[in-house]
Amino acid sequence: MDAFHLSTAALAIDILKNEKSKTGNFIFSPLCIASTLTLAFKGAKGNTATEIEKVLHFENVKDYDFRFQTLTSDISRISAASSLKIVKRLYVDSSFNCSKVFIDSAKKPYPSELEIIDIKSRAEEARNQINTSIKDLTDGNVENILAEGLLNENTNMLLLGAAYYTGSWLYKFNEGETKEGEFHVTKTETKPVQMMQLKAPLSIRTVKEDNLLILDIPFDGKRMSLLIIMPICIEDDSTGLEKLERELTYENYVKWTNPSMMANSKVQLSFPKFNFKSSLNYKDNLKSLGMNDVFNEEVADFSGMSEKKGLSVSETIYEAGIDIGEDGTEAVDAIRERVLMSKTECNINHPFLFLVKHSKTQGILLFGRYTGPTVLC
Repeated sequence: MDAFHLSTAALAIDILKNEKSKTGNFIFSPLCIASTLTLAFKGAKGNTATEIEKVLHFENVKDYDFRFQTLTSDISRISAASSLKIVKRLYVDSSFNCSKVFIDSAKKPYPSELEIIDIKSRAEEARNQINTSIKDLTDGNVENILAEGLLNENTNMLLLGAAYYTGSWLYKFNEGETKEGEFHVTKTETKPVQMMQLKAPLSIRTVKEDNLLILDIPFDGKRMSLLIIMPICIEDDSTGLEKLERELTYENYVKWTNPSMMANSKVQLSFPKFNFKSSLNYKDNLKSLGMNDVFNEEVADFSGMSEKKGLSVSETIYEAGIDIGEDGTEAVDAIRERVLMSKTECNINHPFLFLVKHSKTQGILLFGRYTGPTVLC
């Protein structure tokens, strides 16, 4: 993983650890947040730019425009052949007259991401226009991303993203074998959940010193996969994720998920069906990470975007969702077994972290936690 994708991973970990509820199912798209923040960063100057750069972990990343352009192009090709939908937008009120230099600089690396729109004088009409656009671009999976009354005459700039994926596996789970099982939401409490069954060659690793299981399940086409990070066992009366999230650092993430440390094994897998969405205003989260000037129109400096004073970020709204079921493209009995492949039983029956990652770059497209069948997001 190169410096650019490592920076996005670091941002993803920061956001997860700063997410306020700390309980329940939660999902977000690091790609959406990083891309829209980077577009804002291009128009920022002074301390405003410094704050965004630190949150993005861009201190050692210089070619971010090219990297986003390349990744976005690849993701667009994947989206065209799958149910992955990712929308990233930066909306600026038209009264700020964004400079032609800034607009032109955004066109190639961030296609369609910058939109100049009249918000202040027709806030509700603008809200409906944005909501309709996002709904259409996500095939109806993300509706009303902007709540009624959120936009008004004081709205200057919006950072907005939506991502949704209906997973289609490389190896199809047998629907006839899906059955009700127990999901341990804590060490002592269980809830019923539909558990899918699969026997297939997968990449797996146990990190015994950190009590972790790492499992990589490829999606159709092998261009994306679902990476699971789960405590091997729940050691106390919590869900087990509290300790994991405390210990989840950028350095540990790189160590735990190192592809060279994963082993190919014929896995007998039990895995829960789930689908849920999370929609949040990330303003407080980003403030806690050090982005403060950005939201204060008295001190925000976006002079690289507009000469007019008072331009600041008003809202940062991101929604993401995922639907995990049995669908896949290859029947298990058609898979050629490797004679020397070891066999492993793997029961994903208690809370875990998960990532939808881009196989080519290891970039994180979606990141979240699953704590059980009750949706608390």
